[in-house]
Amino acid sequence: MEAIKRVDILFFTYLLFSTLFLVLNRQAEHQLNLLLVHFAIAITVIALITLHFERPHPLTRLLRNTYPLVLSPYFYSETVHYNKLLFNNIDPALKKIEAIIFGMQPSIKFSEYIPYRTFSELMYLGYFSFYVLILIFILYLFFHRKEYFNKAVFQLSASLYIFYSIFIIIPSAGPQFYFSSPDNILPQAYVFDHIMHFIQGIAEQPTGAFPSSHVGISLIILMISKKTAPVFFNIAWPFVLLLILSTVYIKAHYAIDIIGGLLIAPFILYLTNILYRLPLKRLKP
Repeated sequence: MEAIKRVDILFFTYLLFSTLFLVLNRQAEHQLNLLLVHFAIAITVIALITLHFERPHPLTRLLRNTYPLVLSPYFYSETVHYNKLLFNNIDPALKKIEAIIFGMQPSIKFSEYIPYRTFSELMYLGYFSFYVLILIFILYLFFHRKEYFNKAVFQLSASLYIFYSIFIIIPSAGPQFYFSSPDNILPQAYVFDHIMHFIQGIAEQPTGAFPSSHVGISLIILMISKKTAPVFFNIAWPFVLLLILSTVYIKAHYAIDIIGGLLIAPFILYLTNILYRLPLKRLKP
């Protein structure tokens, strides 16, 4: 079988970590089904690694190296089933902090101050760009900057799993789920609001608001790409700016979540760099 890579150690460590929380939280809905999903994921990943080893192909190589990123949306949505094992949601505290700092709730007032559909469309586009940002960055490195590909995939995967671990320990639902109507009603646009509502209906859960992983991961991509892919960086940073504003505008995050994401991103990137450099014998990058 192909040599184990650092990204494999990272993935199975998080899989074990999240499985442990599932087992400990006996009140989790569909606990058995979720555990079976974990087992199925482990078998599928092992099969993928084996397939690429026996029948190498550019497509299987791409999937073999990026599967932790491909599976990350599932692990994010899954945290809602066991993120209250240690503490309850901190949304009441976040709401109070917002009131103290801003004298209002920015996640409610932002869209009220600028209710125009054209601006809303721009905000939804900014939020949607998060998914495109990751995809294009990884594909760009895969085809044009192969020497940076493995490390970047590891750092992004590790960053996401670090964020998810924070969400498990410090749960928060976010304005869209915490506030009641009419405060949680989302602004209307033309096209991208329908696209984002569809995506949110599939993947979004009342979990993982603080700190904002959307902001944190986007900033990490900018920091990595500034050195490894400056052309991509120059194209991406305006979309990241829109994304930061959009997270509050469409009520996915509190403003304090954005501050938290911006502050923690450099630290997480530094930590993932240390993890990547760990002297693990017989492991490939």
